[in-house]
Amino acid sequence: MEETAASGDTTVAPPSPPADAPPADAPPADNMPPPDALGALVERWWNDHFPGSPVAQVTQAWNHALAAKDELRRRLAAFIEGVR
Repeated sequence: MEETAASGDTTVAPPSPPADAPPADAPPADNMPPPDALGALVERWWNDHFPGSPVAQVTQAWNHALAAKDELRRRLAAFIEGVR
């Protein structure tokens, strides 16, 4: 004899997170470094890789890379503030 599921058995999907919620893979807010610490990390990375590099020899390339670095710092700061 085969058994069938009860006709009143319903499954409800969990609610979706709000649109402004941090990504599911984001670390917990209490583990996030302060925005200025990430900014310092970006600056240290920049100074380790770009001054004296081939990028530094071409003004247009340097300006483009510098703008990208500044944008990364802004995005990281906004991300951290959104997670807190």
